[in-house]
Amino acid sequence: MPASAPDRRWIAGEHLTGAWGGARRALADRGVAIDASYTSDAFTAHGRAAVLGHVDAAVTLDSHDLGLWDGGTLYVLAQNSHGHGINNTVWSEPSVTNLEAAPTTQLTELFLEQAALEDRLRIRIGKQDASRDFGTPRLAGGFLDAGFGMVPTAPLPSFPRTGLGAIVLARPVAWLTGKLAIYEGRPLTGGLGLGTAFEPGGGYTLVGGAAATHRLGPVGHDGGTTSAGVWRQSGDFTEVDAVPGAEPRRFAHDLGWFVQHDEQIYLHPDDRGDPRGLTVIVRASWAEPDRSRVTRHAGGSVAWRGIGPRRDDTAGIGGGYLRIAQPLGGSPGPKDEWFAEAFYALRLTGFLTLQPDVQAFRHPGGDHSDALVAGIRVQATL
Repeated sequence: MPASAPDRRWIAGEHLTGAWGGARRALADRGVAIDASYTSDAFTAHGRAAVLGHVDAAVTLDSHDLGLWDGGTLYVLAQNSHGHGINNTVWSEPSVTNLEAAPTTQLTELFLEQAALEDRLRIRIGKQDASRDFGTPRLAGGFLDAGFGMVPTAPLPSFPRTGLGAIVLARPVAWLTGKLAIYEGRPLTGGLGLGTAFEPGGGYTLVGGAAATHRLGPVGHDGGTTSAGVWRQSGDFTEVDAVPGAEPRRFAHDLGWFVQHDEQIYLHPDDRGDPRGLTVIVRASWAEPDRSRVTRHAGGSVAWRGIGPRRDDTAGIGGGYLRIAQPLGGSPGPKDEWFAEAFYALRLTGFLTLQPDVQAFRHPGGDHSDALVAGIRVQATL
């Protein structure tokens, strides 16, 4: 029996604006990829509601397909955030949603990446989001709470405060990648954000790590990645747990470590085209307790993709714990925050997803009232 023809209807596509009469594919074939999306979060807590919106617009240029040189990539990402989130009601240390930001328009990323030695070596220079390499597990599972993204104890530049930096990624063997990076110490949001790295007293953050990947199953489809890293931030830090009445000590650096593991177990591990399966993530991190706002963190989650006949829907549940040296409400620390989240991501089409979400917080920010938060995310790939 001959294979069925691909579905070329607009509703079966991956973009709300369609294929642009073939122009989207023609540009990609010539090394120019254009990606845009719109996301809106609506949440309620303590009898209040909040709605925020977020626009991503990215251009990726491939040097080989442009006929220039091999292995080069130029990436540009502009973002707009508008409205406001619910976190100024909840006061969680990691924000209720990973899109929480003050209303702003900014150049979020602008970097050049070069691959060499058959992709065993990569160098990236420019304004970037460190969660790409250090913060977020390889398979984040779709959780909205920012506590499942960038490691809460690590001061690495991440949305909305991305920063200038440089990273080297070396893969000596197929299963091991080493990473070494330097980033500006105190990036800001808004505008181009290309000059803050050179301001006096801005400092810098050094981070190094490694990621080991293993493969399981008849075709190596199952598997996971264990990653770990250490960081050191320069600057001027004031003691956070000074004895009352005593002069706080001052420090010239802060440092910490993080470790995380993600494991993917597929429903049909012998079929690489079937995305259904289970994602399990565990994480832990630490920062020096006498000079860091968040000193300890641990968390985990499970998410399943493929709910009955809906193979692209995902459901997940997870939670975490934070030790907060400086509670957000100003009470003496340290205090603990606990958070949990459950979601169902309903992928209506290739370009439209609805995601109902429920989160619970115990002592958010260390010293605020417990909160139950409910909401929904709508995301469209344009």
